[in-house]
Amino acid sequence: MNGQTPPTQALLRDEALAISALEKLPWTLFPALFKDAFNGRHSRIVKAMVAAWPFPCLPVGSLMKTPNLKTFQAVLDGVDMHLKREFHPGSEQLQVLDLRNVQHEFWNIWTGREDGACLAETVDERPVVKDLPRYALRRRHLKVVTDLCLRLRLNEEQACFLQWVQQRKDFLQLHCINMKIWTAPVCTVKEILNVFHPGRIEELELNLAWNVSKLARFAPCLGEMRSLRKLSLKNEDQSTFRLAYRIVDTERISKAFAQFSKLHCLQHLSIDDIYFLKDHMKHILRSLKTRLETLSINNCEMSMSDLKYFPLSRSLRQLKHLDFRGTEFLTSCLQPLGILLENVAGTLKSLDFQRCNMD
Repeated sequence: MNGQTPPTQALLRDEALAISALEKLPWTLFPALFKDAFNGRHSRIVKAMVAAWPFPCLPVGSLMKTPNLKTFQAVLDGVDMHLKREFHPGSEQLQVLDLRNVQHEFWNIWTGREDGACLAETVDERPVVKDLPRYALRRRHLKVVTDLCLRLRLNEEQACFLQWVQQRKDFLQLHCINMKIWTAPVCTVKEILNVFHPGRIEELELNLAWNVSKLARFAPCLGEMRSLRKLSLKNEDQSTFRLAYRIVDTERISKAFAQFSKLHCLQHLSIDDIYFLKDHMKHILRSLKTRLETLSINNCEMSMSDLKYFPLSRSLRQLKHLDFRGTEFLTSCLQPLGILLENVAGTLKSLDFQRCNMD
């Protein structure tokens, strides 16, 4: 350190100068200046820089460790300005706005911070994006890529973002890669899926704090998720289904699980504490059309007829990971489980029977 002020910091001290200098600013300085402006919450500079962004992708989601509504709104306002700009033929322009909270090498490369220090706290938790996604390089509409976590109440940033995309959905190509639905009303979920096409969702975590009627209403949406690779079904509100199970509608559950036949890319299936799984797991396995790599069934009860179908299922012939934690088995169930393990002996890499109760 020679005591000199980095050029980006000097610009940030004078917002008007920074904004006026953007047209002549070397494109190699854009990432470092934007990162410092975003982290310093210089909203006016952020807005102007998004409008003038010279790279095909802006992975701003990886910078949003501590959400700030004003700065996030500045990004969206900058996108609006960018969409209205006229570009010369052959000139570079923004094609993808990536709002996912994933580790992105773009910032390390262009800001000269390749020692990994800025990623030390999250490197094990966040996937790395090295290249632009396969859907990233078309010109006509700006692609907005995001992950969504839908709760009973949306936070300020989510509410702002969803209102923004609903008003501009005709000018954007919207991709939600990873969706988590926690206690959100079915009507809210359906409204969002009218904007973010379900066929582009690759990972879904569904917290089934719904009754069977609501599950049945959501089921057709699940059937539209043709790109889904990972599905997780959870129940974090046990009281809901302990009561609902007494008046459960078997036909509705069967129709809901029949939607699994449309999930042609599914590789990983996780089911945790779903109280009405008993007598229906075999229907799921019959419906599946793909070979699973991971099957996780935790804290569930299954019937003997369910378990007898496990060694017969073609979808389980190439399992790599099998997890039955907290699941109850009768001694008579051990034979079909043994046959299943023999079937997958050549591919299985991990097996977990922790907290299993075998009577």
